[in-house]
Formats: sequence, C-alpha cells, structure tokens
Amino acid sequence: MSQKILNMMKQYNSQDIYGIFSAGFEQGFFRRVGTAREIDTYVGKDDKGRYAFKFKGQYIPTRIFGSEVISVEQYEENSSYSLIFLLEKEELLERFCIFCQDLLSSVDGITDQTEGYRAICNRYASWKRLFKPNHGDMTEPEIMGLIGEMLFLKNEMIPKYGTDKAIDGWMGPEKTNKDFSIDSVWYEVKTVSAGKDSVHISSIEQLDSDVDGYLAVYKLEKMSPGYEGIKLSSLANEIMTLISNDFYKEMFAGKLMSSGFNWSSDYDNFVYSQSSFAKYLVSDGFPRIMRNNIALPIIKVQYELILSNIEQFKQS
Repeated sequence: MSQKILNMMKQYNSQDIYGIFSAGFEQGFFRRVGTAREIDTYVGKDDKGRYAFKFKGQYIPTRIFGSEVISVEQYEENSSYSLIFLLEKEELLERFCIFCQDLLSSVDGITDQTEGYRAICNRYASWKRLFKPNHGDMTEPEIMGLIGEMLFLKNEMIPKYGTDKAIDGWMGPEKTNKDFSIDSVWYEVKTVSAGKDSVHISSIEQLDSDVDGYLAVYKLEKMSPGYEGIKLSSLANEIMTLISNDFYKEMFAGKLMSSGFNWSSDYDNFVYSQSSFAKYLVSDGFPRIMRNNIALPIIKVQYELILSNIEQFKQS
C-alpha cells in the first residue's frame, strides 16, 4: 500500500486500519477502533474469516442491503444491536480499509448511538454505488481521461472553490460540453500521453463560448503496475475521503458511475506518472473553431491543437 494512501487514511483516525488488519486476526476476533467512548466501533474478522467493520449500540435497526463486494449483517445481542460490513472480495482490502476509515470519520464528534447508527448508514449509502464486482471495462483512453478530470478536481477545483461546489461543478461525466463550469468560468480538461504535442478537440462546443474559459492539459507517462504512481481507484477513493457532506459524497459516487467507473481491482494495472500540467486561457485570439464562424449545414467538427503553438496562452 502506498505511503500516500496510508497518510490519507491516518488523517481521519490515528489508528491505521490497514496496519491493524495486516497484523493478523483469528476468525471471530474484533478490535475496538475510534476514540469516542459512547460510540463502539470495531474491525476484525467474522467466523468465516471475512474482514469486517462493526458498529454496536442501542438503536432501532433499519433494513440495509449489501452487495457482492460488501455484505451487510445486523443482529441483536445483549440488549443492543450490531451492524457489520463484511468484505467479500479480499483483493479489495485496501479500498475496504479506506471505506472503514471513512465510516469512522462519519461518527466524529457524535455521542448518541442512534445518531451514530444513522451517520454510518448514510455514509455507507454514499459508498455503495461503487461496490460493484465487475471487471474494469473502461478503455485506457477513458481511464486516462477520468484520471485527468479527477486530478483537476482534487488539485485545482477543490482548493479554489471548496469540496461541495467543486463536485457540483464537475460536469464531465454528464457528457455536457465543458468538463467543469462554476459561476461564470468553465474548464475543459484533456489528458494525453507524455511526449505528445497535441490534444484532440472532439466537438466545436468544447472550446466554443462567449465567456472566457480554460483548457487544462495533463501529460501522463504509463508505468509498471508495481510503480507507486497515480491509479484511478486510489484517486477516486482519495477524493471520496475529502468529501464530508454525505449528499456530495453520493453525488461524486454517482458521477464516477456515470463515467463507467466501478470498484474493480483491474484498474490497478494502469499506473501513471504525471509528467506535466498546463492551463491555457481560452479567450479572444485563442485558436479554436467557433460555431458562428462555420457554415450552418456543418453539424460536427473535430480538430487537433498543437500545444507548442499556444504557449502564449499558458497561465502560470
């Protein structure tokens, strides 16, 4: 597991869940995690040897459905109830640890057990849409494109606009003309292989606008699967843990699903190193094809932009 992911998990709780699981568990053994006295949370293995997260308390249980990746059990014991999330696909342990860490963060500051139960259920609902066992069926260009959009979301949009507003403004998965649009500014994100000096503009509308916008370009170099680089699933999980609002967490998960993403370990075979990033101001004088400059019968245009020829539009 990369140090980056470990650090990301530790910021939500001083106890390293991945480290706890790695230390080894006997079947049926659980260890308490979390710091709140009133909220009882545990990690361990059930009687079948499945990795598990348990919440125990006095509350009125509601019906919760699991998936083929994470199953859910609830039962009564000693005048209280236990809610358990069980990992069915052991190869997804790293992602399960991040999920467990996020469940812990959802009950930070909560002292009422009923409120804690509700918070954990809501947090699970936000993650559940990604709990699919399917093999990754995105093509490599699609994987690179989504990585670029999420890098831009994490490194540019969230620091500038805040998490909720940035997630709301991410329109790429909804197949709109621009990848991001917030207030009166728009951003189009392109991802190309390292060494390539052009980007493909797939429609007139991607850069056509009466208001100024930006073209953001990431160059990625493909690395071996064992390289500690950028992975699609790790990046998605990292952003999920940055979102504290359950509504926007679920919105982000839904947009990932619309992009064709699921919680498949197959995507871990696609590892990249970011070789460069550039942002260009698209305004008057920028070389682009505008709708009002072409004949009306023409309905579709695609073209390539040579990056070395638009250096004067690059922003610092």
